[in-house]
Amino acid sequence: MSDSPERAHRVPGKRLRNPTAPKLATNQPIVAVVGYPNVGKSTLFNRLTGRRDAVIDPVPGVTRDRRQAGTEWGGREFQIIDTGGIDADDPTPIGRQVAEQARQAIADADLVLFVVDATTAPTSGDLEVADYLRTARVPVIVIANKCERRETELLAQGLWGLGLGEVVPVSAQHGLGIGDLLDVVVAALPEPEIILPRQEGVPALCIMGRSNVGKSSIVNAILGENRVIVHDRPGTTRDPIDTMFEYQGREIVLTDTAGLRKRGRMRDDVEHYSQIRAIQAAERSDVALVICDATEGLTDADLRAVDSAARARCATLVVMNKWDLAQPELDAITGELRAKSRQRPLVEVCSATSGEGLHRLVPAALRLYERRRSRITTHNLNTAIRELAEARPGPRNGKRRLSLRYLVQIDSSPPTLRLDVNDRSLITRDYGFWLENQLRRRFDLDGVPIILQVRDRGG
Repeated sequence: MSDSPERAHRVPGKRLRNPTAPKLATNQPIVAVVGYPNVGKSTLFNRLTGRRDAVIDPVPGVTRDRRQAGTEWGGREFQIIDTGGIDADDPTPIGRQVAEQARQAIADADLVLFVVDATTAPTSGDLEVADYLRTARVPVIVIANKCERRETELLAQGLWGLGLGEVVPVSAQHGLGIGDLLDVVVAALPEPEIILPRQEGVPALCIMGRSNVGKSSIVNAILGENRVIVHDRPGTTRDPIDTMFEYQGREIVLTDTAGLRKRGRMRDDVEHYSQIRAIQAAERSDVALVICDATEGLTDADLRAVDSAARARCATLVVMNKWDLAQPELDAITGELRAKSRQRPLVEVCSATSGEGLHRLVPAALRLYERRRSRITTHNLNTAIRELAEARPGPRNGKRRLSLRYLVQIDSSPPTLRLDVNDRSLITRDYGFWLENQLRRRFDLDGVPIILQVRDRGG
C-alpha cells in the first residue's frame, strides 16, 4: 500500500442532484467506511490510506462529514470515504445530518466496509446499520475491528449472523490483518475503467475563516449539493474535506476546513488538531478564500485568518458572506486589508443563502491562481527596480547607501524573486515591505504572495 501522491480526492459527478452545478470528477472505485459511532472507522481510514489526517478521539461522534482519500493496493487505485457514525437514536440536527452524509456515501460507493467492534456483541445500533445495508444494493464486507487476540477473532465469526456475508478480522490500531483486508477489497472492486491521464496543474482552493461564518454553506452552494454538514453551531467541520469538481471544463479541488480560533480558546485536543489540519490544508492549496461575516464586518479574527493564509503562501481572496443581511463599507474594509495585510487581498461579497455573488467566487479565485503561477520577464523587473530606486532611494548607514543591482524571478507558484544588492545589511524591514508592495501593485499581484530573496553582490 502506498500513500496517494494526489492531494485531490474524486467523487462521482453522475450522482449530483443539481444539474446546473459543477460536475464532480471521477475515475476510481469508491469504498465507503461506515458503522455505528466509535467503532474505529477513522482509525481504519487512516490505516488504509497511510495518512493521519482524520481526527481520532475516544469520544463518539468526532467524524461528521464525508472525507475522501486515495490509496493503492496490488496495482489497483481506489478512493476511500470516511463517514460519521450512523445512530438512528440521535435526535439532534447534527446527528441526522451525520447519518444522512453516511447514507449518501453508501449510495455513492461501489463497495462498503461495515465496521463493528468485535470485542462486544453486536449492539442495537450495529443491527440497525446492518438492516439498512441489506437494502442498499451495494456489496458489503463486514470488518470485525479490535481483534488483537485470538479469542477475539473467534468471537468475530459470530458476525456472520448479520447476514451480510464475509467477515474480516482486523486491528486498525495495530495494523493487524490490514493486508488480508485489502486483498479482499481489491477482489471485490468492479473492473477498472480505461481513463485518460489527468491534466497537470489542477488548481487547489481552500475555504478558511473563523467558526460559524458560513464556510461549509459556501462549499455546498458552489458544488450544488450538500457535500458537507451545515449547522448554526460553531465548529461543525473538524477535518479538512477535499472535493474534486469540474468548472467550465476545468478540474478544481475545493477544500473546506475547520474554523480558526485563538490558541487559548481551543476546548479540547480534537479542536487543536483540527486547527493544525486546517493550516496544513492551506499549505497544500494555491488559493485561500477567507470567509468573513458581513454582519460583523472585518474582525481581528478575520485578519488572523488572512495572515494564516499568507504564511501558508496561498493567494488570498476575502469573501464577505451574508451580504443579504448587511452591507458594510467595502472601501473601509479594503483599506484596512491594505494597511494590515502584506498581500493586500481582493474582496468579493456574496450570500450563501440567497446565492447572490456566488458566481463570482470561483472565477476570482482562478484569476488569483493564474497570477500566483505568473512569470515576469527580467527586463520588466529591472525596469521596475530602477524606477523604484529613483522614486525612493535605499536606506543608508553613514556614507554607505543601499544600491539595488539586479532583480530576477527564480520560481513561480508563488512568484519568487531574487534581488541582488550591494549590502543586504542596509535593507530595512520597512523598505523591504515597500519594495514588495510596489512590485505587487505594478505587476497586478494584489492578493498573491511574493517571496523576495535578497542577496549580496558586493561593490
